[in-house]
Amino acid sequence: MARPPQRPLSRDRAWSCIMMNVATPGTGSMRAGMVFTGICQLMCAVIGAALICVWMIKSTYGVVQEEIGQPTTAASIGWLWKWGVVGFAISWSWTFITCVNLFRRARAEEKRNRQNIPPKLADLPQKTPENHP
Repeated sequence: MARPPQRPLSRDRAWSCIMMNVATPGTGSMRAGMVFTGICQLMCAVIGAALICVWMIKSTYGVVQEEIGQPTTAASIGWLWKWGVVGFAISWSWTFITCVNLFRRARAEEKRNRQNIPPKLADLPQKTPENHP
């Protein structure tokens, strides 16, 4: 299946993609046409969130087990939140770099499009009978 042609990246479209990236890393990147980058950013964020959630659940379960007097395992789960934070940090850093590149690309495309537009007739100097020989 052929993909439709990519629309030029205007400044407004770049800002909407940046705002989508701020809300959820990777979604704005995919919307801007960088599908592989967006999927990788989103996966880093999801894996990071999942590791932090597993750490929270296991920590809470361990505290509840201690409170009711049940024996607990001495398994170290500190690595879960550390790698979760690392996943989030990678995702947000990558997203920030992508947002800067989106804005630069939009400015460059806008500048390129502006060069191809002929001047408006209202901007040309007017010939008046006094100026005309």
